Amino acid sequence: MIEELIWIAIGVLAATSTYWIHTRFRISPVLASSLISLLIALAVLPFGESSEWLGPIPYAGIGGSFIGMSTKKNVKGLESVLLAAIIFGVIFSRSSHFFEGFGGALGTSACISVLTAISWRKFIKRTRFTTRQVVNRVTK
Repeated sequence: MIEELIWIAIGVLAATSTYWIHTRFRISPVLASSLISLLIALAVLPFGESSEWLGPIPYAGIGGSFIGMSTKKNVKGLESVLLAAIIFGVIFSRSSHFFEGFGGALGTSACISVLTAISWRKFIKRTRFTTRQVVNRVTK
């Protein structure tokens, strides 16, 4: 359980850091993702894959950095990146063993997470708008 929370935290940290670097400093999202992925890999490298929970940390970080590569046009703000990163962390921690040996699992999980966060934000925005309309009609 604690290792899954660590994986989620690493994914969140990687996603928000990548997004912040590429939007704040206006550098390529690919370069920002590469930088974060390299830093995570170098941080874990001295320990090797000595424990069962330490091995997946670079994968969680790389997948999280994929989320951070989203553009401001599609992902409106750090809150959406944070939500997508949490969703990714849960997907990664619960299903990473199913994807073993398959290519594209991190990118697919990141894509699902970002699309879910975007959809959730649009749903909330639409729900608030329609709720306001109902309240206005009832009070008139």
